Amino acid sequence: MVETDTNTGKIAGFIVDAAYEDIPPEAVIIAKQGVLDWLGVAIAGASEPVVAIIAQYAKGLAAKEEASGICQGFMTTAELASLINGSMGHALDFDDTFANSARYNIHPTTCILPAALAVVERLALTGRDLLLSYVAGMETTYRVGAAIGQSIPGIGWYPTPILGTIGAAAACAKALRLDASQTRSALGIASSLASGLKKNVETMTKTMHAGNGARNGVIAATLAQGGFTGNPSVLDGRISFCEVFSGGRAPSDVMPVDDLGKEWWILSTGLGFKPYPCCRATHPSIDAILYLKKRYGIRPEQVASITCRLNPLVLGMTTAHRPKAAYEAKFSMEYCIAKSIMNGEVTMNDFTDQKVQEAEWQELIPCIQFEHPPQWGHGAVDLLTEIVIRLDNGETYAHTVSVPKGEPENPMSQDELVTKLRQLSNPVFGSDRTDELLAIIQDLDGTDNLGRFFEVLRRQD
Repeated sequence: MVETDTNTGKIAGFIVDAAYEDIPPEAVIIAKQGVLDWLGVAIAGASEPVVAIIAQYAKGLAAKEEASGICQGFMTTAELASLINGSMGHALDFDDTFANSARYNIHPTTCILPAALAVVERLALTGRDLLLSYVAGMETTYRVGAAIGQSIPGIGWYPTPILGTIGAAAACAKALRLDASQTRSALGIASSLASGLKKNVETMTKTMHAGNGARNGVIAATLAQGGFTGNPSVLDGRISFCEVFSGGRAPSDVMPVDDLGKEWWILSTGLGFKPYPCCRATHPSIDAILYLKKRYGIRPEQVASITCRLNPLVLGMTTAHRPKAAYEAKFSMEYCIAKSIMNGEVTMNDFTDQKVQEAEWQELIPCIQFEHPPQWGHGAVDLLTEIVIRLDNGETYAHTVSVPKGEPENPMSQDELVTKLRQLSNPVFGSDRTDELLAIIQDLDGTDNLGRFFEVLRRQD
């Protein structure tokens, strides 16, 4: 007997019953944008050292060929492909985000989509199957994330793989066409596989968190398909998933699941895409400085001081105050502020070890200070930021950004997302292959055979 009046039951019922035709056309557009954006970021991240190590590990196992390693030139099991690709998509910290009800961003697609891709390729499913599985995983992650809120990172968990494991399991359950009982087990299994510590954020393990979340989803759903069981009420009651990972601060009875299949949160809540390849917390400051620099023609040698007023919780997400390496710089407010005022842009070219170790930007560090207005930052991670620049002649300019570019309320356009894909993919794929990939993505819902899609992604040259 399958219960349908519990959180777990309602989510499982939604996953089982969801059909592609149920998804509003506007939500399909956002899902395609999620695929487009993530693939560009993954392709650009394919040559990162962390990806090379994981890919070499997988290749050395000579495992069954089920799914493709993006840009790796080989196939492996769906489980290992999702590990490689999920890690690849998170390696540059340029992948999409969404903010839960507490405004704490996680990276959903880099756990959910690689898992769905691996299972869809293994089963030779269609483009519609891929989009439906991805959206089912996203909708599940939105709801569980809303229930937990900010409490996961507050006690030391890295939220992306915690919530992403659940979303990846949901996506794979849909792709595998599990029944309600199997889907509940998949969610139960995934709940025990979920993990990821913030303590590891400044290491390669931070990147692997996402890949592990994707792999966990493949494992959980595949085991459930074979009859392996997990707790069928893992999202309900005492010692539930939410209660445990929140340290008791998120009771399971607040999970917003009643509107599943009626309200599509990928549309109403949206998905955030990054215009800059660094921590989302730095983006309001970058936006503000680029605005001031463009409007007033400010040159770095004119700057006497830069005051950044923001929520203290936001500054706590950017802890690399004196970065020595490229990855640290992505989490350095000082570095991103300095590069913005120096270059009038922030791009992938800024995040190399050589650029970070240059002395020029470091000369601006004494000019940068932070203030935390007392009325800002009670509970939620509000991205509201004000930049005040005082010049050496005494002139002062200020600009406030409440919603940075790329958030659902201030979205990147389709053209901007396509430009981002080309900038990331062309150096690896070349323009012709990038054009072919873009055409496939745009027609995913009309593509029954994804063989060419995976061939284009897999090629190493």
